[in-house]
Amino acid sequence: MKQIGLSAAILTATATMALAGGPVATPVEPPVAAVAPTPQRVIGDWQGVKVGANLNWGRSKAAGLAGRPDGLGLGIRSTFDWQFDRMVLGFGSDLDFGKTSGTIGGVPTDISRTATLFARAGYDAGQWMPYALAGYSKARLTTGGARSSMEGYTLGLGTEYRITQTVSAYGEYTYTNFGNVAALGNAKVDTQKLRMGLNFRF
Repeated sequence: MKQIGLSAAILTATATMALAGGPVATPVEPPVAAVAPTPQRVIGDWQGVKVGANLNWGRSKAAGLAGRPDGLGLGIRSTFDWQFDRMVLGFGSDLDFGKTSGTIGGVPTDISRTATLFARAGYDAGQWMPYALAGYSKARLTTGGARSSMEGYTLGLGTEYRITQTVSAYGEYTYTNFGNVAALGNAKVDTQKLRMGLNFRF
């Protein structure tokens, strides 16, 4: 009798499991694939006040007169820039303590102490910022011992490279047209300069 009851219990349990579909397996979650981050544009921070110094070389000439005075110089510079996404706009000043020295038309001639006020527009290319500038320049002219002054417009192209968040280096070419100068027989005078310098941002 006991065997019949035990057999009935086993059959009942077996039937129940069969009707229920057997043991329920725990569902396995599929692995979630990692989503790669979307690349972001690298935009530098060129905005702010900067002061710096440069080493420069220049050459001057007067149209129709022999002679090409040239020379090395040291200059100081200050700039203030605003940044609008990739566009950088600013203004600045540059004072060159050097001079171009030689003869023009056989007369000893020096062009020195060139001061420039300029505006510039640049493009933020990350670590680099190419730019163009335009401004007003005034310089001292010494011809045969007599002193006078010249003034004119300056155009230039350059590029600035950010070394750290506070230090940048730059290279620049400028052309200055002083117009017709009475002290040199009303000849048209211009100066071209190459600059290499460092800026420090505050």
